[in-house]
Amino acid sequence: MLKRKSLQGIEGIYVVVEDLGTELKGTVTRRDIRSRVEAQLGTAGIRIVKEKEAAKLPGEPYLYINLAALPLERKRFACRIDVEMHQHVALIHDSKGGHAITWEQGVLTVGGLETISQQLDELVFTFICDYLAVNPMR
Repeated sequence: MLKRKSLQGIEGIYVVVEDLGTELKGTVTRRDIRSRVEAQLGTAGIRIVKEKEAAKLPGEPYLYINLAALPLERKRFACRIDVEMHQHVALIHDSKGGHAITWEQGVLTVGGLETISQQLDELVFTFICDYLAVNPMR
């Protein structure tokens, strides 16, 4: 995986949040998570795009967010959080290609919604640092 270098030249990012399981129902929504991530990216000066615009960008990039939680006790969860950059790639022997993960970070955490949110923020911050390292603001 190319990780940081694979983020170079990305002109805009579309944020995709995976469906949340019933375990998190009533505590957070996909819209809440997408808004939180988009706010962080926007504050860092990273351009947010809609799905149709992302499909026209080179590599059709999108930032994929997935939270998979298991309830432990009242309002506490074991939660796997993944943040991944997906882009269209092509193999040397097959120029058709498809979408692949080119950057990823994940964590397993235990706690309430505040802990989960903090861990998500840290993963997005790591993404932002890597993105800005190869895409300095003009």
